[in-house]
Amino acid sequence: MIAEPVFALRRIFRTTSIVNGALIAGLFLDALIVELVRSQFKPFGGFVSGLNWPFLRYVFYGAAVGAVVLTRITAKTLTRADPREDVQYFGHRLSRASIATATVAELPALLGFVLFLLAGSLRDFYFLFFVSLFLEFMYFPRFKAWQDLIREKFPKEGI
Repeated sequence: MIAEPVFALRRIFRTTSIVNGALIAGLFLDALIVELVRSQFKPFGGFVSGLNWPFLRYVFYGAAVGAVVLTRITAKTLTRADPREDVQYFGHRLSRASIATATVAELPALLGFVLFLLAGSLRDFYFLFFVSLFLEFMYFPRFKAWQDLIREKFPKEGI
């Protein structure tokens, strides 16, 4: 029965897409909060004064670069197939890998958000926001890619 594994995979994929879409919506919610804080506390210079601003900025940007690398590693390592598992389990593992990758991809925006709250740097927030947005769309799950991966790992299943 070929239709049953494809139907199950589509259901898993749909759920994963909804979760990933919610994570992307969360990024825009961060941007909305930034704009609300900025408009309520004009001029907004951050909630913490006396920071070593250049050092803090380098630390946060370094952590954002680390998050980009971690996103790539997460996407690659979690999609490896184990020969002992079946197609259904691998589909669930693809789902978990996709959600984990999307969660890690949000880290640059989160770091930018914290940097904005600490020091009031709107430019840094939006730069890191767009890095996260790019990663989210780059690693957003695609059904065709999932099917190709399953066909490659499980050629006997006929999906």
